[in-house]
Amino acid sequence: MFSINFISLISYFVLGIIGWITYKIFIWPFYISPLRKFPGPPSESSLYGNLKTLMTEESGVPQLRWIKKYGNVIKYHGLFNNPILLIADTKLVQEITLNKAYDFIKPLNASGISLIGRGLIYAEGDDHKRQRKLSNPAFTYSNVKEMVPSFVRIGSTLKGLIEEKLNSGETNINLTPYISKATLDVIGLVGFNYEFNSLTSQNELAIAYDSIFNNPVTTLRIVLNLLSNYVPSVREIPLEANKRFKNACATIDRVSKRLVEERYNEAKNGELKGKDLLSLLININNKLPAEEKMTDDELKYQIMTFLFAGHETTSISTCWALYSLAQHPHEQDVA
Repeated sequence: MFSINFISLISYFVLGIIGWITYKIFIWPFYISPLRKFPGPPSESSLYGNLKTLMTEESGVPQLRWIKKYGNVIKYHGLFNNPILLIADTKLVQEITLNKAYDFIKPLNASGISLIGRGLIYAEGDDHKRQRKLSNPAFTYSNVKEMVPSFVRIGSTLKGLIEEKLNSGETNINLTPYISKATLDVIGLVGFNYEFNSLTSQNELAIAYDSIFNNPVTTLRIVLNLLSNYVPSVREIPLEANKRFKNACATIDRVSKRLVEERYNEAKNGELKGKDLLSLLININNKLPAEEKMTDDELKYQIMTFLFAGHETTSISTCWALYSLAQHPHEQDVA
């Protein structure tokens, strides 16, 4: 009797799982989802939706093709047919990201949170408002103006390194690692008054970011990033990509934590005199009532966010700007 009931229980459980999978992959995306009526390309696979097209074609090409065919608001399918909106209407983008930002919850990104924590980019609601209110004074015109000498100094070092390469006879120079290291050195100075010196010496942070962003984007990396949003334990699979990612995140977390601790120790003797972002944040934070203060973890997350946003995104933008100038030499003369 027990065995029959147990088998029945297992059978119901299996049927329930099959029913849930059927609902999530084949019913909800196409018949129930509030996004179901938006135009867009049909799903190519129940497993990966339209992701294969996005991964195999040149970056931006599928999106432009869809925009031309379906308009400025498009629905495509992600992992397990999950519906995703692609919005190319500037007014809608402004509404979502600025005017009504707190009405929209950011999509889950487990890899992103591991990399930069729940700082300004991933914080939600009141936590984000509090962090933003505290961070805004650090970005006044006068404070930003004080950063310019650091930009010039690192730019001069970068220029010297490139000239050395040219003088030694090299005609093809991969600028990507140089610019990535230069932007890391800049954010180290203006963000934390810290000399990373990654342009002129080996630096653990530069190595960590390089291992994440300057390695080839493989299908495995993309699948791991996507699956980690649903099954975090995939990051525990003993793969080289997972090992590299976890080691890099651990390095970034450790360095960020150390920077906060060092600056707090300096602040024990009174208000910090530096004009770097971290000193300004700690000075502001120390004057707030307990309920409004950032925690040590939140301050660490701000460092991780500044490191990413002020380093890697700036590096990528600069590389593309230089590429565009190389494609249009006459614009260099105008500049």
